[in-house]
Amino acid sequence: MLDFQVRDGVAWLTLRRPAVLNALNEELANAFRCRIEELESRSDVRVVVTRGEGRAFCAGSDLHELAPLSAAEAAKYELRFAKIFSSLDRLPQPTIAVLHGHVLGGGLGLAMYHDFRIASATASLGMPEVELGWIPPWSVGRLAEIVGFSTARWLLMTCSITGADAATLGLVNEAVSENQLPARVEQLAKRLAAMPAEGLTQTKMMLNRMSPLRQFEWDEAASEAFRECYSKPEAQKCIADFVARKNKH
Repeated sequence: MLDFQVRDGVAWLTLRRPAVLNALNEELANAFRCRIEELESRSDVRVVVTRGEGRAFCAGSDLHELAPLSAAEAAKYELRFAKIFSSLDRLPQPTIAVLHGHVLGGGLGLAMYHDFRIASATASLGMPEVELGWIPPWSVGRLAEIVGFSTARWLLMTCSITGADAATLGLVNEAVSENQLPARVEQLAKRLAAMPAEGLTQTKMMLNRMSPLRQFEWDEAASEAFRECYSKPEAQKCIADFVARKNKH
């Protein structure tokens, strides 16, 4: 579910549900939480990198797990993801998300809770929740913080974009070709790992404190808006149609 390795001061977390494009479920989220708790106290780890196995970084929440839940249960389920992934802010180490293939919905949300995002130029990034009838249940504040309100509105309501376009908008820090992605991430991770740890940690924590859109209240507000949307017939039909299509394959 989540491979964990430490090499030369860099912790590598690899999402391992490739058959479902690394869709987020409770088991994967709980494994991630355990690793974050461990990394908080690991002085031998200087940088944390998250990546996805197979054809995608992460295609979002696992709708098969979400489908049987009531609106209130679904909102609570998603809010747990927000609590787990927002705890990346507590890590003293800088964090990097490595984005390729599909980076959608909660997958893009997970990426935005990292300090840095390096993408393949051909990756597909987006938050398609509005098309399904609901608001993203978390990470809306992060999106607005990273790209600004006007661009966040555009991305949430209209489109998905490539990694190259995401770099132009500032949604990712860099976009490189798919075959250059591993080497570029390794280079950045090693560079950060070689810097004095205290300066990096204090800079990260100061910037986090200065950002009001990182407050958990915005994830709670998004969760409540999601609950209201998810109970509507349009949203329930989208969920049912998705499950029916998947069950045919």
